[in-house]
Amino acid sequence: MAFAGKKRLSVLLILVMTVFMLGQSIVFAEDAAKGGSEPVKDESLKPFPSKNEGGTRFAAARALYSGNFGNDFVQAQVGSDGRFNAGINQLGTEDWYNIMFSWPSSPWSSFTTVKVDGEDRVYGNSPDGTFISTPANNGDDTSNDSVWRTGDVTVRQLLQPGINPATGLPDALQIRYVITNTGSAAHDVGLRMMLDTMVNGNDSAPFKVPGASGIESINYEKDYVGAAVPSFWQVFNDFNNPDISAQYTMQGRDSTPPDRFTIASWGAIQGTLWNYAISPGSYTGDSAVGMWWNPVSLAPGEQKVITTYYGRPGVGGESALVLAGRQKLSYDEWSAGSFNLISYLTNNTASSLTNVRLQLEADPGLTAIDGDLEHTIGTLASGATIQSAWKLQPNAAGTHHLTVKAYADGSAEPYATAAFQVQALEPVVPPNVTLGGSRGTTADGTPISGRTSPLTVQAHYDSPQATGVTLIATDGDGTTYTAELSSTNGVDWSHTFTPYAVGLWESPLTITLIPHYADGDGPQEQFPVELIDPSGYVYNELEGEDWRLPGATVTLQYYDPLLTTWVNMSEEAYSGRMSPITNPQVTGTDGRYAWDVAAGSYRVVVSRPGFATVTSREVAVPPPVTDLHVGLVPTDAAAPVVSFSGVQDGETYTGPVTTNFWATDDTAGVRSISYKIDDAEAVIVSGDHAALPTIDAEGNHKLVLTAVDHVGNEATATVLFTIVNPDSTAPTTTLLINSAAPVDYYNSTELTITLNAADNAGGSGVAATYYRINNAFGPWILYTGPKVVTFNKYINRLEYYSVDAAGNVESIHLITPRVDLVKPMTKYTASPNFVLDKGGMVLKGYKVTLVPQDDYSGTRKTWYRINYGAWTEYKGPFLINDLQTKVNYYSEDIAGNIEKVN
Repeated sequence: MAFAGKKRLSVLLILVMTVFMLGQSIVFAEDAAKGGSEPVKDESLKPFPSKNEGGTRFAAARALYSGNFGNDFVQAQVGSDGRFNAGINQLGTEDWYNIMFSWPSSPWSSFTTVKVDGEDRVYGNSPDGTFISTPANNGDDTSNDSVWRTGDVTVRQLLQPGINPATGLPDALQIRYVITNTGSAAHDVGLRMMLDTMVNGNDSAPFKVPGASGIESINYEKDYVGAAVPSFWQVFNDFNNPDISAQYTMQGRDSTPPDRFTIASWGAIQGTLWNYAISPGSYTGDSAVGMWWNPVSLAPGEQKVITTYYGRPGVGGESALVLAGRQKLSYDEWSAGSFNLISYLTNNTASSLTNVRLQLEADPGLTAIDGDLEHTIGTLASGATIQSAWKLQPNAAGTHHLTVKAYADGSAEPYATAAFQVQALEPVVPPNVTLGGSRGTTADGTPISGRTSPLTVQAHYDSPQATGVTLIATDGDGTTYTAELSSTNGVDWSHTFTPYAVGLWESPLTITLIPHYADGDGPQEQFPVELIDPSGYVYNELEGEDWRLPGATVTLQYYDPLLTTWVNMSEEAYSGRMSPITNPQVTGTDGRYAWDVAAGSYRVVVSRPGFATVTSREVAVPPPVTDLHVGLVPTDAAAPVVSFSGVQDGETYTGPVTTNFWATDDTAGVRSISYKIDDAEAVIVSGDHAALPTIDAEGNHKLVLTAVDHVGNEATATVLFTIVNPDSTAPTTTLLINSAAPVDYYNSTELTITLNAADNAGGSGVAATYYRINNAFGPWILYTGPKVVTFNKYINRLEYYSVDAAGNVESIHLITPRVDLVKPMTKYTASPNFVLDKGGMVLKGYKVTLVPQDDYSGTRKTWYRINYGAWTEYKGPFLINDLQTKVNYYSEDIAGNIEKVN
């Protein structure tokens, strides 16, 4: 769809201003001739003139004197050779001053070098190259455009007023170079800009440059390379008059940081094309700057865009105190971050000022980020200027005012005062409105929607609640669509429509919401929506158009008729010609990509892992293109890898089984996975992972897990398992010590333990047996078979238990075996045995008594024998006669210790 409705900067170029600038050029020349810091330059010294200009150069230059382009803030002009100069309006006045030499006269002292494969060529010069499109202002004199070719490389120079990163206003000259390789081989291309600085007629204009230790005042040659290159530099008519100055922005916003920045003497640098060695610390005199973008390799059709800004520094205030900063901030800028306010305080008295301090006073709409409203300066010498900075952030939309006051010498009255204001813009979409189905936003926050996709408008009305809400959508052609939003609670209202389906095609779309209340209609709310074409989708060529491909990189290319080659579209190179400005795009799950573009010839280049890269057919816009569908041919033959957890093939389970299933594919990516449980239908899952339903039914089960990648390669895993009755009974463990049932006492510290574990019939089986000895809190030892263990003397502690495969745990068994290593000891007594015989007592032998003793386990048995006869267990005292003269005896204790025979 042809891009329409783009905003343009307002301009004011009138004949009176032209006459004024012509007069001003005479004044500049006269002032310099009367004793300015530098004499008027001799234009015959023009650096590196074109070799075929001949005698027509001056006539051509005079014809361009009134050929300025610009707006109310900044104006510039370009010579027939592409060289340019510029001037800006003095804030709050009708006066203008130059910021480059010779403006508003013909530009000649600044030039740009293009380095191609090591050769230096001056932009616009012949025979270095030729103009494909000579420098020319556009129809309303708001820009100047030219295209110059040198060999296979074309360079477009586009100059126009742009949004100044320093102020937020269109008060800077946007300087943009678009370098394109139009050949069939790669080329190394770099660029150098040399600008002859002049501020209000001062050709020796001094600089202020931010550095590591603060802002430096510089009027001597100095180099900045790599990370040391500042984000901006400022140039002044006089440090004592800082509001007559200019600022060049090299970083931030869409600026392209150079690899080197140099403050130089014009007389020295103007005689060089690329290489320039400064004389460090040498006074510049006639000042100039150089900016280098080192050569990079450009492939055929590839472009490099360089953008910088030169304009107002955003100053305001009286001569002694000047403030600089952004004066307009978009909602996205101020709601997300802070902005810097810089002050320049000059002591314009004849003596030093002491106890100098700065006090910032801001209205409630501004917040100081660091809370440092007061800055202590100290002593400020006569004629000196010092810079200070604050970080501020608006907390609401609107115009916010602040004042900075400078105090000195202990006075309660300010020495100098400066006022400043910043405009924080409202959000594009009202805060109580959200959009569904939008495709992002433009740079200024305008939402984007597809013409053929549904757009949902949601609005919140509370305090009071609305009784109804009317939506009116008007497209860029004036066609309207009206609908009533619906609500279920009287607070949240919604309506969905597809723009093309209700007759809305032209961008932008304007949405108007009218809330209705019991006592009448409320204030209308209105906001724009930019419509874009859903230009097409990407699909798998072998599987058909329904097989959409996410993750495809789609690059929009434009056939540039000036360059006669295809180039990748970019906002930098072709500002305002496409929306959204993202290029390339990456397709989503629906495989779609979308742009709205200006009239011209286009195509897309589509690439994706696992597929061959494809360039689409060429299309002409207008009419709208909504069917530029691209099929990709697969190149990936590798199937996905299927993985799962929670179940193993061939296993038997006694409880529920839950399976996690996922797939990976390192090339094309997983398109979908599916699973089938037993005889049920397969369940397809979008994505690459899923948790299967829990299976708890007894019996045999089968899982079929399948993964498909975006190419169509398929991988399947089959898992077979069984679920049996749950086992809830713990196993039983039997202990043997020295191959026998445990007893209380043992007569050795080296004992063999055997643990025999058995599970219940039909159980899951013993999984493991554990034991530990003499360590109630120590680790359990896995039992692997009969084991000789060492006990202590006396009491010991032996624990053991088993676990089955179902996880049932046996209660811990505890026994306390004792070890007795001391043999018993038996005492022997024999007492005479007298009997009555024939009226008298007669000795009939002896009564023997054995008394065993054992202090630990106790005596188990005592044995004796007479005259080496058989051993008899001692039951109590026994008799012996005179002939039985030999008695042996011994005892054994419960632990099994046996006394030596007595």
